[in-house]
Amino acid sequence: MEKSCRSGKIFVTGKFYEEVEYDVCSNEAYVTFDGKGGITHSTIYNQSGGFFYSANVDNRYVADNDSIYLRTKRNAQLVFAYESMSYCTKMLSGFAAYKKQVEDEIRSVKIPASAKTERDKTLYVSSIFCALENYKEFGLFKGFGASSYTTAPVLTFFRDSYWTVLSMYKDYPHLIKNQILTLAHGIDESGNCTSSVAFDFLSRFRRNHYDSPCFFVLMVYDYINRTGDRSILYETANGKTVYDYCIRVLDKLSEFEDRTGLIVKLGRYNNRDWADQINRTGYVTYVELLYARALSCLAKIVGTRDQNRARRYREMFEKTKGAIDRLLWDEEKGYYVNYRDGDFVEDNLSVDTILAVLFRIADKEKTERILDNVEKLLETKNNRIKRLGDFGVMSVYPCYRGADRCFSRSQQPFCFHNGAVWPYWSALVAYAQLMNGRDHTYALTSSFIWNLKAGNYTPNACYSPLFPGKMPLHARSSDAAFVYDWSDVDFFADNEKAW
Repeated sequence: MEKSCRSGKIFVTGKFYEEVEYDVCSNEAYVTFDGKGGITHSTIYNQSGGFFYSANVDNRYVADNDSIYLRTKRNAQLVFAYESMSYCTKMLSGFAAYKKQVEDEIRSVKIPASAKTERDKTLYVSSIFCALENYKEFGLFKGFGASSYTTAPVLTFFRDSYWTVLSMYKDYPHLIKNQILTLAHGIDESGNCTSSVAFDFLSRFRRNHYDSPCFFVLMVYDYINRTGDRSILYETANGKTVYDYCIRVLDKLSEFEDRTGLIVKLGRYNNRDWADQINRTGYVTYVELLYARALSCLAKIVGTRDQNRARRYREMFEKTKGAIDRLLWDEEKGYYVNYRDGDFVEDNLSVDTILAVLFRIADKEKTERILDNVEKLLETKNNRIKRLGDFGVMSVYPCYRGADRCFSRSQQPFCFHNGAVWPYWSALVAYAQLMNGRDHTYALTSSFIWNLKAGNYTPNACYSPLFPGKMPLHARSSDAAFVYDWSDVDFFADNEKAW
C-alpha cells in the first residue's frame, strides 16, 4: 500500500482484489467502498498529535477503537507509514520477532487461582499485558508510560505509574524499583514534583502537582511493604537518596497546609490533580486522603532511621485524618464530599473518595455507608440514568454543580471527569468491596464487558455512552489484575515483617 501526506491528512490507497472480502474498522475515517468489498480511498485526520478514528464494521457503528482492524477471508496486510516504502519494508522485516516477543510475554503471565472463569482469566491476562506493553527503557529512563499516546515524547506520570505498578508486585517487582528511580529524577532540589517525567529527564510538565509527591512516597512504602527490600532507600538519583526524596517531596507539599492540617488548593483555576479538567479548589477530599496516607507511610519509612521525626509525621497524620472527618464528611449524605472551598461545597459522590476505604481512613461505620452509596449512586446497574442505562461505575454522581469549574471534555455531563467510567477506579472500588466482604464482580468486570462490546480489545482510559473514549492500552486500567493478585490479603495493610 502507498500513502501520501497533504495538508495534514493521510491519504491511503492500495490494490484490492475482488476475491478478497474486506471488512475494515477505522475510527473517524472517511471510507469509500468500491462496491465489491474493497476500499478505494480513506482519509484519516491527524488531531492533537494522535490519530482518532471512528468505526464501521458490518455496517454498524463501533463506538471507540483507536486501532484499525482489517478482516478478510485470507491473509491481508494494511500498512500506514510516514516514511518511504523501503523504510516500511525494513520495519516490517522485524515484525515476526516483535510478534514472537508479544506472544512470549502473554504466555509468561501466571494466572492466579482467584481468576476462576474464562472471562476472569482473559481480563487478567489483558490487564497484565496492558501494563507490560507500556514499560519502556531509554538509558536511565526505565518506567511505565501512561498509554500508547504518551510515546512522543515518552513520559511516565507519578499518579498513573502508581496505579499501574499495583499489578506488577507479584511477578515483576524489579520493574517497580526501576519506576521509583525514574520518578526520582523528576524531583527538583526543593522537592517539587512534576506531573510527569520525560525520557530525557529535561522536559517539565506542570510543577507542584498535589498528588505527585504523595504517590512517590506511597510507591516507595508499598515496594518495601510488599518486597521487604529496604535497599531502595539507599538508591540514588542526581546525588540524593530515595529516602531523602521521600522527605523532601512531602515536606514541600506540607507548605500548602493550613492550620487545620489539610492541604489547600489555592486559586480559582487549579486543576493540578488527577481530575485535571475540573478546577477543584480549597479542600479536595482526594488530595487530603492521599496526603494523610503519605504522612502515615512516611512515618513508617522514616521510622527505620529517625524515631523522633517519624513521631512528628504520625502526629501530622492524626491531625489531617481528624480534619478530613470533621470538615469533609457529610453525615446526612453518608459520604465524604468532593471538595469544599469556602462557602461552596461540591457535594456529589466522587469515586476517588474510595481511597478513604482502601487506606482505612474511614472508620467501620463510615466505610459501610460509603460502600452503600457507591453501589446506589455510582454503579449504573442500580442508578439507571435516563437514556444511558447500565455502563459501569461512574466517576461522579450527580454531575458537577460547579459547572463553570469544568472545562474541555469534562464540560459535558457523563464525559471524562464529569461522570464517565474510569476502569482503574472501578477496579479500586472492586477491591474495596472485596476487602469488606461485598460482592465486587460488577465493579471489576463491567468496564471489561462494555469495552469488548464496543470493539475495544485493550483496556481503555475512560468511557460512557455519551463519551466513547479514545485512549486504548491505558496502563492504569491494568488494575483489574491487582484485584485478582491480592484477593486474599489486604495489600494496603502494614506488613510488619518488612519493617
